[in-house]
Amino acid sequence: MFKSSELRKIDENDIEWQDILDLLENQGIKLDPFVDQTYSYFEGDKLVGTASVAGSTIRSIAIAKHKQGSNTLSEMMNDIMEILYDSGHGNIFIYTKSDAVRSFQNIGFYEVDRAEVEHDSVVLLERKPDGIRNFVKTIERLKTGHEEIGAIVMNANPFTLGHQYLIEYAAAHCDFLYVFVVSTEKSVFPFDTRMNLIKEGTSHIENVYVLNGGNYIISGATFPNYFLKAPDSATKLQAKLDITIFARYFAKALNIKKRFIGTEPYCGTTEIYNETMKEVLTRFGVEVCEIPRKKIGEAPISASMVRKFIKEGELKAAKSFVPKTTFDFLVSKDAKPIIEAIQKSDSRH
Repeated sequence: MFKSSELRKIDENDIEWQDILDLLENQGIKLDPFVDQTYSYFEGDKLVGTASVAGSTIRSIAIAKHKQGSNTLSEMMNDIMEILYDSGHGNIFIYTKSDAVRSFQNIGFYEVDRAEVEHDSVVLLERKPDGIRNFVKTIERLKTGHEEIGAIVMNANPFTLGHQYLIEYAAAHCDFLYVFVVSTEKSVFPFDTRMNLIKEGTSHIENVYVLNGGNYIISGATFPNYFLKAPDSATKLQAKLDITIFARYFAKALNIKKRFIGTEPYCGTTEIYNETMKEVLTRFGVEVCEIPRKKIGEAPISASMVRKFIKEGELKAAKSFVPKTTFDFLVSKDAKPIIEAIQKSDSRH
């Protein structure tokens, strides 16, 4: 017997899986591939809703048409939020279409920012009413009295000589430099490791401060394109939303005047991101400084190349691509689980 309403974990081996896909399709939504868990919501024996979670975000949300406007959305979301809170998440986020914002505001979510590209739009909402403002207050304490303030946002998976070169260049061309580290745990090198490697690899530069980008530096690996009319616009939208949040909150709080980026010879996604950055940041009075990639011979240094060496068991070959601090970590016992994970995976992230 089913309870009157019940939230259930579902995976692709369950009989209800196709029902979930059909419900999503009926709402013009795809199942986001970057999720940790998918849930179904039943009333009696009828599937009336579904949602998935990835980290602290709830996504791929759909309610059966005959239950829209009822309490079904609120009840399902409350059950899922309880799970997330019990898992240790302090704040919860939703990406949605602009025409669905009111539904989530009605159940206690607050808009952070939005972006539009052609016929698609995306809005980021959060559960805490003052989440972004409270985060801004924490970084405002780091504000300096310098005139020319610069910033870099990086993942550093892992930290290479290319990253180090970009930071050294930027630090030499501004009075003070903030380096924001993407905190999303979708990289093979964990956040704490990446943060430490960046700090160790820049300890010789006096005017640099490395800090956690928090929940508001958006990772392309987790950005949803499941409700977009043109999925190819996902990268542009992700970039526009990310950069607008950076400009409106981060740059304003710390008086950032320049953002430094490296050229991207390989990754089309990053190339689109960089071009979008130039379009958006200039409207907020932030100059975009694009620096040619550091090379070894004719080969631009990249973290993906380092991971490729690791995957192929050629750790010594990676030595010329990374600072000593990074290489010392790679040959330490602490790096063994990471190296094993890379060698077992496709190492794209």
